[in-house]
Amino acid sequence: MVGALILAGGRGDRIGRKKALLSLGGRSLISYVIEAAFEFSDEIFVIVEKEEDIEGLGQLPNYVSAVSDVIPGRGPLMGMYSGLRYLRSEYSVILPCDSPFIKANVMRYLIERVQGFDAAVPIWTNGYVEPLHSVYRVKAALKAAKEALKEGELRMRDLEERLNNVMYVSTEDLKRFDPGLISFFNINSDADLRVAEDLLSEDKAQRKRDQ
Repeated sequence: MVGALILAGGRGDRIGRKKALLSLGGRSLISYVIEAAFEFSDEIFVIVEKEEDIEGLGQLPNYVSAVSDVIPGRGPLMGMYSGLRYLRSEYSVILPCDSPFIKANVMRYLIERVQGFDAAVPIWTNGYVEPLHSVYRVKAALKAAKEALKEGELRMRDLEERLNNVMYVSTEDLKRFDPGLISFFNINSDADLRVAEDLLSEDKAQRKRDQ
C-alpha cells in the first residue's frame, strides 16, 4: 500500500490567505492535489495546523481524511509526523497543498524508485531537493521525524539526514513524465496564481491532445 499526506497547515503569510483554499479555475488548489493523489495512493490524509481548520476545508471526498498537527505552528515536518502516525501503508508520498499540477506518473516513478530505500527525493541539477514531492518509507520516516522534533529541529532536511539510505532522483529523469516539470510549481503569491491560470489552460489543452 502507498499512502499520501497532503500538507495544508501553512498560513499563506506571503499571499495573505490559506493557500489550500485558493481558487484556480473555479476549484480550490487542494482539490487538484487530492485528484492527483487518488491516482497513485491507497489512502489519503490532509494535514492541517489546528483541529478547527478541518471544518474550513469544506466537504472532502469520502476517501480523504483530515487530521491536525500534534503541536500547531511547527511547520511541515510536524505536519508530516502528525500524518504518518495514521498511515497503514508501507510507503507514503508527501505533497504540498499548493502544487496543482502534480503528474501522477512522476509520483508513480518515485514510488518505483523508493523500493529498498527509506526515501526517494527529487533533486535538481543545482543540488536543490524537493522534500515535499517525495516518497518515504513510513516506519523509517516516522522514527526520524520523531527524533528530529524531539531535538527541536523543524527542517525537512533534519529528517532526511536521519534516514539511512535515500535515493535521490534527478529532475532530468522526471522530464520523461513531466517535460516542463510543472509538478513542482507551487503558489506563493498572486503573481504565481496568475501564472497558474495560464498553465492550467495549457495543461488542459495538452490533455486533450493526448486523448
